[in-house]
Amino acid sequence: MRFLPFTLFFREGKRPLRMHLNVYFLSFVLLLLVILMTLLYIFDFLPASQKTIGEDMKEYLTIYERNISLHMGNIVAASQRMADDLTCTVESTLAKNKSVFENVSDNASLIGKLEYESTPLLIRSLRESRSTGAFIIFEATLNSALSKTATSRCGVYLKINTPVNFNTVQAPIVWLRGMPQVASQYRFAIHNNWDMEFDTSSISCWNELLQEAKQSPKNSYFFTKAHYLRGTWEKVLLICIPLLGKDGKVYGVCGLEISSLLFKLAHAHLSPSLTGLTGVLALRQQNSDGVATLDTGAGFQDGPALAVPEDFSIYKVTVEKYYNRYSDGNLVFVGREKPLRLAPIPLLGEKSSWVAAVLLPQRQERNMLMHRHILVASFLMIFLAVAVLLAMFLSRCYAAPVLQGIYNARKKEEAGCTTQIRELDDLIAFMKAREQKLICQLGENASEEQNSEQVELSAYRMFINQIETLTKAERIVFDLYIAGLNSHEIANKLNLSINTIRTHNRNIYAKLNVTSYKEMMVYVQMMTGKQKN
Repeated sequence: MRFLPFTLFFREGKRPLRMHLNVYFLSFVLLLLVILMTLLYIFDFLPASQKTIGEDMKEYLTIYERNISLHMGNIVAASQRMADDLTCTVESTLAKNKSVFENVSDNASLIGKLEYESTPLLIRSLRESRSTGAFIIFEATLNSALSKTATSRCGVYLKINTPVNFNTVQAPIVWLRGMPQVASQYRFAIHNNWDMEFDTSSISCWNELLQEAKQSPKNSYFFTKAHYLRGTWEKVLLICIPLLGKDGKVYGVCGLEISSLLFKLAHAHLSPSLTGLTGVLALRQQNSDGVATLDTGAGFQDGPALAVPEDFSIYKVTVEKYYNRYSDGNLVFVGREKPLRLAPIPLLGEKSSWVAAVLLPQRQERNMLMHRHILVASFLMIFLAVAVLLAMFLSRCYAAPVLQGIYNARKKEEAGCTTQIRELDDLIAFMKAREQKLICQLGENASEEQNSEQVELSAYRMFINQIETLTKAERIVFDLYIAGLNSHEIANKLNLSINTIRTHNRNIYAKLNVTSYKEMMVYVQMMTGKQKN
């Protein structure tokens, strides 16, 4: 059944041998092409399919997430050690001054001592962790009578002054928040955008963080959403760890800072295999309807192509077979995501988790897939063109000697002429032998037919001559047989019994030298030239 179309093609009419060879060669080449394309598809040698794009994303994402988790994990560990030391420092300072934490607000002297004692621990953690900032925020304020006292908190914020590489050990430190008297004691330069206290309104869910800290175990931590420091161009993400006293009192929050610049420097050595692929630290959220979104503005991004907007950007997530599709209504990306191995406490009231993601602009994906289609189509066209030319060449090579041999066999009739092709010579010899055999058989058949005709003619003549020997009664019966009547009809016509007719029949058969009614009627038909109906 597989070769039925080709069989029908050849049966429709007489076609040249060269055309047959062309069809067979092309069929063979097409079969090889199908096998080749199947192998390329199975072993995935074709470039830039959705599957290969997804696998490249997965491979890069595995490395990217491991680097982020390692980097963030080191900073979290340093923050937790710093939180333990700062808690002890706060409690010892309060004990030395015979005070409690409720008396810290509006007490500039006590706040200054707390900031002074906390600063060495912040410096040490900042140097060891390779972060861009270290801070402690007390749940207190210098002047509770001010209008902004609800969001104003005292504390210390030390910051690396614009790191130029990932090594922050020798980078200069500046004083961003805290009392200037304490900064002068440690001989720190004051930052251009210095402020006395922190504005907690810029820290997402500050009050919720403090409430959650009371319910959470010790050494729990939070990631704030990335935000711009007030008065600066720099976007930072804060790792916050609550300071919990022995009695469960929350003294405030401490932690370390990761800036967007440091994040890019920390992962600049990673080079994705896909051009245009961007790594993102983002916040994945899920609303009450079960719709998942990716908030890239809550984290950072890095990579050779910063195609993802760094500010507030929330993309709806659509899960597909090989990767996800992210859309905000205007921009569309494809990519994959993986939860961080760290497990920060989620923001209160939000179903969210931090993920590492890799995103590729949709136009880049379509260009890759289009390049794949063009490459495959070009390959097929070139392969088919070469196959057609090769089939024509091979069919010509194979058909030429055969056609030449047939031409020689037609034109040269002298004895001993050969076509120089063994198969054709064998075929011609076989056909000649068959022809001689057929001629002999025809001669024998003609002789046998002639003898048979002579025998039949002699018997017929004897039959005619013997008619004269019949009696008058027998002749009457014989004539009625010639007229087409049967035995019963003759008996009725002559008013004789059937037995009498049978007796006449036996005598007629014996005299005419026949053995049966049928044989007699054959000679009667030959004699009369009529055919019995």
